[in-house]
Amino acid sequence: MMAMSVENVSIILHELQYHSDSGMQALLSPTLLPVSSSVQELALTLHQTFQSKNNKAYAIFNEIADNSDENTVFFPEEFNHFISQESDLVALSKRSSAFLINSLNKYGLQCEGYLYFMFYDYLGVKYLMIGVFETEETVLVGDSLDIRKVKHIDLTKMGLAARIDITELTVHPDSKKYISFIKGRAGRKVADFFLEFLSASEGIDQKIQNQAFVRALDTYAEEQHIDAPLMQESRQAVMHYCKEQIKAGEELETRKISELLPAAADTDFYSFLSQEVGLPESFPPNPAALRTLTKFVGSGGGLTISFDEKLLGERIRYDSARDELTIVGLPPNLKDQLLRRQG
Repeated sequence: MMAMSVENVSIILHELQYHSDSGMQALLSPTLLPVSSSVQELALTLHQTFQSKNNKAYAIFNEIADNSDENTVFFPEEFNHFISQESDLVALSKRSSAFLINSLNKYGLQCEGYLYFMFYDYLGVKYLMIGVFETEETVLVGDSLDIRKVKHIDLTKMGLAARIDITELTVHPDSKKYISFIKGRAGRKVADFFLEFLSASEGIDQKIQNQAFVRALDTYAEEQHIDAPLMQESRQAVMHYCKEQIKAGEELETRKISELLPAAADTDFYSFLSQEVGLPESFPPNPAALRTLTKFVGSGGGLTISFDEKLLGERIRYDSARDELTIVGLPPNLKDQLLRRQG
């Protein structure tokens, strides 16, 4: 039995279809999915899958001006009607689906699958998740040994999905991350359009924020004259913490990170961040940017190099005057390739 689960789940599905003669159409469901253990399991799977995705970005609703046209304010206004209980999830999903179809046809885009709207609570936080299930055809053998094609949904694949943290938006309306969305898998035009459909734009650049954190750690170690072996050990501890947070789908907390680093006589890393960098108390992790905590990574001109920090000065030496990197003891698979290519 799972210790934590989703609660107060409401889900509705609509099918997005493409027809060569008429374009995109929506087959609308009239009601929510009946409450059942299967629906609860579906909701939990979607929540956990979304939490585990590393390619998430964060957004906020665009500001609504007096002269805003309907296309730029449609979803935020419908969403506000929903959270103020002026409408329900069925009404929100139907109106939003119709608006989505009209917009897809306007721009000549295709997006087939099952559009879902899911409202739920998890650990006291209210969420609204909107996404599209991708479908694949598979062959099914029936009881009478007949063969037919059926549509299959892989719940672990999330090409188009966004989640609004209703609690965050309500408590902290100035937050820059109450909307999170999957970035990178779906076609660029469709992915950008999906964010436009929500009348939202990116609120924070997750990668830049993580890069600023890594640079701050380097600067802190240098300014506080922290012993290199001690700092290397501390970096490993920080990286372990980051990996655990990524695995759990949680943000990085600057106070927790500071506890893993040696403090100087007059300051600690948390104070340094607050005074010199201005990072928030917590921020979402970006695995690609965090790699440089314990590795040297670089590419350009057809060359890609990556190695553990601890190897610098041992098997790997860098001559800054001549801009040369010397590697002693090549990886066996690389050495084998070089020898075979030499003939």
